[in-house]
Amino acid sequence: PPDLQVLCRRLASTDPDALPALCPNLISHIHRCRGVLSLVVDQKLKDSAPEHSVLVHKLKTQLTTLLKNGRSQSSRFSAAILIKAVVDVGGYECLRTSGPWVQGLLSIIQKNDPFPAREIAIITLTRIYTLLNEYQALVREIATPTLSAFVKACLQIVNPPGSSKVGSPPLRLVETVANALCTITPLYPTTLRPFSAQIKTTFRIYVAPTAADQSAVPQSLRVWSRKLFVLQHYTTPKNDNAEEWGKTIEGFIKSSHATADQVFRAVQESWESSSGYTRQKVGSEGEPHGGSDSFEHLPPWLGLSRGAERLIGLLETLSEFLKSPTKIPVTTPVSSLLDLTTRITLIVPPLQKGARSQDGTQLNSAIGREEKDELWTALPDIQTAVMSVLISLIQRLQDNAVPIAADMLHQTIRILDAHDQVPIVREHVYVLAHRLLLLHGPTMPKLSVNSLDKLIQSCCRDLLTASGHARPKASPQDVKPANSKASSVKPSSNADAYLTIRSKASSVAVTDVSKPHLEAASFLLATFLSHLPQQHLKQTLRALVDRTAVLSHNKEAMVASVLNPYRTRTGKLLASVFPFLSRDFPRDREVEVLRSNLRTDKAATISTGDGEDDEEVLEKMQNGGEDAEEDLEVDAEEDGLDVGEEEEEEDQDEEMADAEA
Repeated sequence: PPDLQVLCRRLASTDPDALPALCPNLISHIHRCRGVLSLVVDQKLKDSAPEHSVLVHKLKTQLTTLLKNGRSQSSRFSAAILIKAVVDVGGYECLRTSGPWVQGLLSIIQKNDPFPAREIAIITLTRIYTLLNEYQALVREIATPTLSAFVKACLQIVNPPGSSKVGSPPLRLVETVANALCTITPLYPTTLRPFSAQIKTTFRIYVAPTAADQSAVPQSLRVWSRKLFVLQHYTTPKNDNAEEWGKTIEGFIKSSHATADQVFRAVQESWESSSGYTRQKVGSEGEPHGGSDSFEHLPPWLGLSRGAERLIGLLETLSEFLKSPTKIPVTTPVSSLLDLTTRITLIVPPLQKGARSQDGTQLNSAIGREEKDELWTALPDIQTAVMSVLISLIQRLQDNAVPIAADMLHQTIRILDAHDQVPIVREHVYVLAHRLLLLHGPTMPKLSVNSLDKLIQSCCRDLLTASGHARPKASPQDVKPANSKASSVKPSSNADAYLTIRSKASSVAVTDVSKPHLEAASFLLATFLSHLPQQHLKQTLRALVDRTAVLSHNKEAMVASVLNPYRTRTGKLLASVFPFLSRDFPRDREVEVLRSNLRTDKAATISTGDGEDDEEVLEKMQNGGEDAEEDLEVDAEEDGLDVGEEEEEEDQDEEMADAEA
């Protein structure tokens, strides 16, 4: 083929120092030669050999020559890039002749080549070892003799010996090494068994880093380092894989408790362990501290903020344990994990004056106010990490998480009550609540459904704010007390200050939440209608959910609303949102199926008159002209989120009766 001829010609005529700039173009030629490179080629060429066999042999020889060029670093760098492209498209025929390439790539890693050249050599070798795993004969011939040298060279790059004159590697190269070791550990566990302890020692500083470290560790490097720790159970003897996995995760749970002992010393905890953990006695002198210089523990830390970072890192590592696959079936320590999450979710900020809640927090008077303030600042991030652990636990257990779903939902609501002003907390709450309601929602009793009031209101507020039909919830510092006296400060003479005030008052509501946040809220909104017993849902909340579904144009929620109609206490059906669904999605198949199976009721004939918007039509449909349903009106000026107090009082008798039953 012409591409193969052009490729060989350019490699022969181009100066080695100019090859790196041509690599993208050369790789495109290699991809077009996929069929030729994968053909069977006789290693001993004869005079009558076909032309493509001669060209393929010439290409491999040119790459080997470039790779072993001791004078030009650019040629070795380019050869490593092109070899990866060749083995990707060539398959077995290129792998069986890759022995000289593996030796040349190893020499790049072991020598003092630039870090970019080492990085591409590691990537190429990892790809070769991955492809070789399918062919046991090639594994014995190529992989087994060289893999130990590859792992040793990688670890020396991350942690160079003291006599080495090479400086510390860039974190990007460290991440590449971690990625490579994660890839080959499940494939060659026996070969990597002697390096398991050294791998843990080398990468322990990246598992749960703190601000005390010399450089900021990127999140991607943390993830790969945690995966590397989890995968080390592959390297243990065959019968000890499950035991090693369980021992490692229990060690991280105990480390999390020990760190929490220090971080939460400003609080007098009411938590009692159900898994046998005994809290350590922590003094009030000095700053919180933990960790150790020992190779078996994570590095030391000092100060509450750094302790919070360590605790978050440990929780994220536990989440990685639950996400990662295991070599054999293992026993997940569900009780120990829930014991840890319960302890952390029981820590809530102190109540503000005038607030009503059953969850009070007793503080330790021996701890200064500065440390307590740091704790309340770090608590939302810590509890967000807790929700990540719970999400991973549900993903691992799936339907087996039904017995613990109610407990996890209670923890989720407790976190939302404490930190509903933090967007990232609300996002994780929505994701976790959605998964829990899919498991536990249809069987929830009335008291449990009533505990979701704030969750429903928060979800609707975010969606209405994003769609421009509600104002963002005011922060506590922006709320002016009703009995506050007039300020004695003189008015500002700056005219621009008045313009700023006016712009704030008249601006359209703008949301500061991300797209994943809104997607999580949209999924949760539909779950309220499809997986909750609608007879236990308050009428005002159901009207609010329907209104939010219509104004945010949420098709899944509107379909769920139509399929799960709501009956009032008098037995009447709440007006259907099907007219809005058919208007927003006129050609949707689900809508057509609903149209052909639903009766057209009185509410469906209400049309939008001149000057009327969706909110006015919704009010007409939900009121239905009856005085008994006046409490369905949702005031847009107050974000449409106030639940009628009269209905709550009417429900108290039913709740008490259910509790007695």
